[in-house]
Amino acid sequence: MPIIETVEELAEFLEQNDEWRRKLFNILIPRALQRLPNEVEQFREETRQEFAAVRKEMREGFERVDREMREGFERVDREFENVRQEMREGFERVDREMREGFERVDREFEKVRQEMREGFERVDREMREGFERVDREFEKVRQEMREGFERVDREMREGFERVDREFENVRQEMREGFEQMDRRIKKNSDDIAELKGITLEQRYRNHARSWFNKHLRNPRVVDMPDIEDRLAETQPLSESEREDLAYTDLFVIGLRRADQQETLAVVEISYVIDESDVERAIRRTQIVAQRGLSAAPVVAGTTITQTARAQAEAQNCAVLINGRFEFGGALETPQGT
Repeated sequence: MPIIETVEELAEFLEQNDEWRRKLFNILIPRALQRLPNEVEQFREETRQEFAAVRKEMREGFERVDREMREGFERVDREFENVRQEMREGFERVDREMREGFERVDREFEKVRQEMREGFERVDREMREGFERVDREFEKVRQEMREGFERVDREMREGFERVDREFENVRQEMREGFEQMDRRIKKNSDDIAELKGITLEQRYRNHARSWFNKHLRNPRVVDMPDIEDRLAETQPLSESEREDLAYTDLFVIGLRRADQQETLAVVEISYVIDESDVERAIRRTQIVAQRGLSAAPVVAGTTITQTARAQAEAQNCAVLINGRFEFGGALETPQGT
């Protein structure tokens, strides 16, 4: 036996010596493990036999199932064929009955359509005849209405003409009555205004000394003849100037306290002072001032309009309301100062 030093040498030796390999195999491998290949082989053989038996049974089962399915499908096909035949016969019968029914329905509908056409023609004929009768009746009614409206229109025109004449008479009487009333009212208003003016002028004439004393020393009322005489010394008055000054409501003369100069207040008196009163006072004052006599325009009354007040203040015209000077004008501030 050779000397073995390495594993490779042992493997090579065992590969060449079957007896030693068997002995070493029996020593190293347990007996149960040594029997395992034979047992595995036996198990494989038994398994092959069992699988062969199962495959045989499966083949026989599949053949039997296939045979039974073919037989079943053949029976089903025969049954389906019977059903299809019955359905074809049923559909043919239903189709025949439906065609016969529809033909009957068509015949009935044709009868109904014919009856409807005849009914509509009859109704149309009766409606035309009825409408013709209605048209004739309406024409009669329209004619009667036209005649009635014409009669009513004629009677209404005649009635309105009578009413217009009556209204015109009433309006004429009312106009004449209102005109007469207006004349009476105007006369009464004029009388009242004249009375109020006379009363107001008399009041200012009576209180001139006390009311003008604020701006004039020793104020006194003078009349037109006295004024005319003094003005004539410088330049005689024309006829229009004399007439204009003659309508002045009040003349008051005195020494103006602002400069001790003798000044004539030319006063226009009105219950309600307006722009025309301011204009007259200024115009008449200018007639006096043109002849060298110092003069101041004054408007007096119980109230004054806003525009008249603004005009008076702008042209330096004094404003005297209910005995009190609300604006002194030229009596307080001489012209040109």
